[in-house]
Amino acid sequence: MTLQEQLRADLIEMYLAGDITAAEAAQSMEVSPRQCRRLVSRYRESGRNGMVDLRRGKPSNYQLKEELKSQVVQLIRTRCRGMSPTGAWRLLNAGFGLSISKETVRKLMMAENTWVARPRKTS
Repeated sequence: MTLQEQLRADLIEMYLAGDITAAEAAQSMEVSPRQCRRLVSRYRESGRNGMVDLRRGKPSNYQLKEELKSQVVQLIRTRCRGMSPTGAWRLLNAGFGLSISKETVRKLMMAENTWVARPRKTS
């Protein structure tokens, strides 16, 4: 349990004991009153363990699907050799119809060592 989760559990216990109001607990946790009610409900159901973030240990919803990633990496290796990330992104979007962000293409190119970011010159 992280420090933030422990703090939330302590604040909810204080709220349930009547020491503070729900609004004060929400403000201290830096959440909305509605989210505070949800947390209190989870605390009543599961106790202190209910404060643990349910997303912990799970991959992000915004990750690139593995099939799409391997397809893009293969195209970068074969068709986009020597291109900048912007040029590769344009080719992937227009030429191959792949909907992927320019920044993702840049990161994949750096991971595959097909493009190296140069440090900016300071003047």
